Amino acid sequence: MRDGNLGAGSPGPQRLLGTPGYLACLAFSLAASMLARGWGVAMVSGLSLALALAFYPAALRVLAKGRLWLLVAVLVVPASLLGGPPAWALGPLALSQPGLATGLQMGLRALAIVVGVAGFAASVSLSELAGLLERVGLKGLGFALGVAINVLPVIDERATTAFQALQLRGGFRRQRLQALRLLLVTVVANSLRYADDIVSAAEARAFSLERARPLPVTWRARDLALAGALAGATLALALVH
Repeated sequence: MRDGNLGAGSPGPQRLLGTPGYLACLAFSLAASMLARGWGVAMVSGLSLALALAFYPAALRVLAKGRLWLLVAVLVVPASLLGGPPAWALGPLALSQPGLATGLQMGLRALAIVVGVAGFAASVSLSELAGLLERVGLKGLGFALGVAINVLPVIDERATTAFQALQLRGGFRRQRLQALRLLLVTVVANSLRYADDIVSAAEARAFSLERARPLPVTWRARDLALAGALAGATLALALVH
């Protein structure tokens, strides 16, 4: 579908990229984060944040969530304490310079991946993703992956709700391990129930993988140029390392 004509289920005309463009951004965030070495990871993370700012700013809301920074801290702190000979003393703690560098690089990788996935989930509709993958011969995978991607915001919302409910009931004051187990079971069960509701709704509308016809995919002229530039950057990272 040409620029300006949106496919069924598209999030809206304000999008700056089509589905292939958002898919290229996601692929870059995942592949480049894994291929980058040393402080090249900082460049990849910065570029991933720049892509989010330019094309899917809603993804930057994830930076305001404490759980993301808790994940970064979990990656950085143990590595800085156990990653090699100590270089600095911080009170009773001995910090390792190589370990701190490694931890920061892991944290930057996680940041790029989380922002890329959040941006893709917020920008591409289930119907468009299914249509794109079915057009390249992956029948059924588009629907399954689309359901998985769209469940991510629900998991985040319900995890927050369950965590706050446990806190209000004092669940973390005693038997914290049991509270964490209950939190995990609640989040997983609610997410699976939500995904099952999506499948049931599709079946109620007579959806069938055998009879499914790929829906039109929204694309824009800049998608090809952006995908080429990001592929070139990823290839350069692969060749350098």
